[in-house]
Amino acid sequence: MELDIDRLDFDHCEDEPIHTPESVQSYGYFFAMNEQEQNIAIISENVLSLLPIEEELIGWNFFDLLDEGEVDREFILETFDRAKEKETRLPIRIKFKEEYVIPDMGSDFLAVIYYSSGHIVIELEPATKFREVYSAEHYVKMYATRTAPRFQQFESLADMAERMVETIRYITGMERVVLYRFNDDASGVVIAEAKVDEIESYLGVNYPASDIPAQARELYKKNWIRLTPDVNLKPARLLPAVEESGRPKLDLTHSLLRTMSPIHRQYIRNQGLCASFSMSLVTHDNLWGLISCHCRKPTYIPQDVRLQCENLSQLFSWHLYAKEEELHLNQRNRTEDAIRTMLDKVSANNPIVDIFSEHEEDILKIMDSEGFVFFSEGKTVSIGTVPEISVVQEFYDALDTEKNRYYVTDQLVDKVSEESLLNGIVGILLIPLLGQRNYFTAWFRKEHKREQKWVGLPNERSDASTKREKLTPRASFDIHVKKITGQSKKFTEIDIDMAIRFNRVFLAYVLEVQEKMRQDLLALEEQDRHRNEFLATLAHELRNPLTPIKTGIDILERNDDENIRNTVNSTIRRQVKNLTKLIDDLMDISRVNKGKIKLDLQPVMIQETIGSALEISENALTSKQHESVIHMPEEPLWVRGDPTRLSQVFSNLLNNAAKYTENGGEISIAVEKRKSDISVKIIDNGLGIPPHKLQRIFNMFTQVEEHGPHSNGGLGIGLALVKKLVELHDGSVVARSGGLDKGSEFEVILPRLQKSETGRPESDSSSYKRSVKKKILIVDDNPDIIQMYEMLLQTMGYETQTAQNGRQAIAIFPGFKPDFALLDIGMNDMNGYELRQALAKFPEAVNTVFFSQSGWGNKTDFAQSKASGFRKHFVKPLDLKKLQQELAQYQDWVEEE
Repeated sequence: MELDIDRLDFDHCEDEPIHTPESVQSYGYFFAMNEQEQNIAIISENVLSLLPIEEELIGWNFFDLLDEGEVDREFILETFDRAKEKETRLPIRIKFKEEYVIPDMGSDFLAVIYYSSGHIVIELEPATKFREVYSAEHYVKMYATRTAPRFQQFESLADMAERMVETIRYITGMERVVLYRFNDDASGVVIAEAKVDEIESYLGVNYPASDIPAQARELYKKNWIRLTPDVNLKPARLLPAVEESGRPKLDLTHSLLRTMSPIHRQYIRNQGLCASFSMSLVTHDNLWGLISCHCRKPTYIPQDVRLQCENLSQLFSWHLYAKEEELHLNQRNRTEDAIRTMLDKVSANNPIVDIFSEHEEDILKIMDSEGFVFFSEGKTVSIGTVPEISVVQEFYDALDTEKNRYYVTDQLVDKVSEESLLNGIVGILLIPLLGQRNYFTAWFRKEHKREQKWVGLPNERSDASTKREKLTPRASFDIHVKKITGQSKKFTEIDIDMAIRFNRVFLAYVLEVQEKMRQDLLALEEQDRHRNEFLATLAHELRNPLTPIKTGIDILERNDDENIRNTVNSTIRRQVKNLTKLIDDLMDISRVNKGKIKLDLQPVMIQETIGSALEISENALTSKQHESVIHMPEEPLWVRGDPTRLSQVFSNLLNNAAKYTENGGEISIAVEKRKSDISVKIIDNGLGIPPHKLQRIFNMFTQVEEHGPHSNGGLGIGLALVKKLVELHDGSVVARSGGLDKGSEFEVILPRLQKSETGRPESDSSSYKRSVKKKILIVDDNPDIIQMYEMLLQTMGYETQTAQNGRQAIAIFPGFKPDFALLDIGMNDMNGYELRQALAKFPEAVNTVFFSQSGWGNKTDFAQSKASGFRKHFVKPLDLKKLQQELAQYQDWVEEE
């Protein structure tokens, strides 16, 4: 039956209420009862051929027609209540009394029940053969047990979609099954297909949005399965008709039997098909796609088989969504790792703008772009190919930054007056940084030429087409190739997220630059103030020794007394010495700042350096009756340094401690050996350092008490010199204090030389003995794993003990006193984290190194292992090389400690 095109009202066709067609497909039977009495109010006209009752069926109680021994009325009504509450349809079974059914017709029916416009609606279809139902269930089961568990093994969405269409073709027996995915503009593309050999392939073919109108897409979201077993099957009208009864039209949104639009039926015919079946793929109330089944001959799919397919479509929908999210996440993670690696290189001396310039190729590859620009008032950085900056600024000026976070397009050519200004760029992603300052970043892409397969004839329908032309069922399903030019690759959501990530880094850079400018202005002001204070202080400090010198000269000119002359000469010598030290300090700091100081680097024993510093500072310490407390290991500790300059560092710190500590104070020196460095702490119980000065205590001309009784002369350059000299030795120095009158601590950290690097003979070292860790406790509830690990570790020379649960491990631990413990996380009686806490309470655990292992290895597992006190987390199966490296690492660590 061909569609009479001329009879259609195309001006209102796109608004056709396809959910109220007032007819059903005649392969099933339709009953609608009033909700309260369950009396029949509406039937499909083909019901009269099923139930040839002489009396009028309208008004009968539906349940009077049913076999009471086979049908549970209460259950049917309960099912209806659930369907109404959830706004869906639910399956039931119906058996009529045999006296009401045509002989040989059968009285058993499959049915669905749902609510519509104040009615209980029941749609019937003949019961299915045993073979058909269980065959469908077999394939559903096979998908659930064989395909679904392999979810993560599928490398692409197309691979997973192919398994889905194969499953549906097996279940339905249709000749061609395609998975059709919608694009953002409602057009779509076939991404998977399963078919018989002799039928045409639709794989990779694109379809315009007009092929599936908006109201049809909306209905697909609510009713997930639709069958047309025969496009030429005559519809069965609903009786009594709306015109005769005056009743409102019934909403058949949830109907399985709803008649398809005549336009849709003609669309199927034009493909050379006779039957079709479709399944919606919906996630988060969004129509993701369709599975569409085609056959060139009438094909009926039983109701319960279709309902199995509906269940599968829900499973498919979430599998496809989850796989898509997984693929996006993997891509995002790869990009994030690349970005993180790049950003790890950012530092105060290597800002983001320099990183971009130095790693142009890598940056553009991360963003799959051909160009980038960062624009600011002070600096503009561009890499790769970019349009003229004036053109980019025009796009920025046109952007409403209050309403839009960014501007993106893949077709720039139509938006500029002179294409040559684009330099071959056709795609842009522009993101503002500071709207009020016209700062922004922008990424650029060149033209991406490609070909697409589209259904129908070229330019078959355009925006200028009439409604009749747009809505007339497609007559041609020939495939033509469309060449896409003048467009770049689209910037995806992931691209935009990554660009925003970069944008935040550039924003931080802009703010940092602005803050640095502000700090530089403040620093210039501060420097000017300090310069004036320094000149005043220098004048004062120079006058201090010059005053007694000048006075002494006057005395020598007027007095010949030998004792007086000796006293004056002694005073002059002492003041000249002070003046010389002052000038030496000034010269030292000047040479350091200019990089002209030369170090005589050699292996230096830190104990000897401390001893030399104590000798230099002896007068400062003894003159105020300070008690010196020294804690140094007997084992010789070596650094590479200039012995004279290191002695100067520690003597300056000792002099500083003596100066700012009241008479009779305590000054301690603590030397500590660490894994790769040496720590020297000089601690006093003196004046302390106020918090506001602690951060700048190593700055030039800074003194804790500039004009107090402890200042006792000096320009405040001693600690600045200490910091410079320590840094020249690749070390660091830090100051700590609880505040005024709470003492101070200065810690110098220097890289430690290994004994082999000192060039000294073994006899120069102490008799320090290294301990060896060789005992390992293995805890795992898998006896095979225990046996293999035990054999492996024993061949490596370790002594082992094993336990298969937490209780055994707790019993073994105190007596065995293991050096290492390898604990399985997933045990039955207690997990590895609980066992670690229990074992750590033993005094024998004080030197035990704990490792964890499990079959899980994401970031959360590693973080939880570390937080629970494990030194390392291994993922099963255990990597022997990694275990050996880890044991060797901690072996070295234990020996050195």
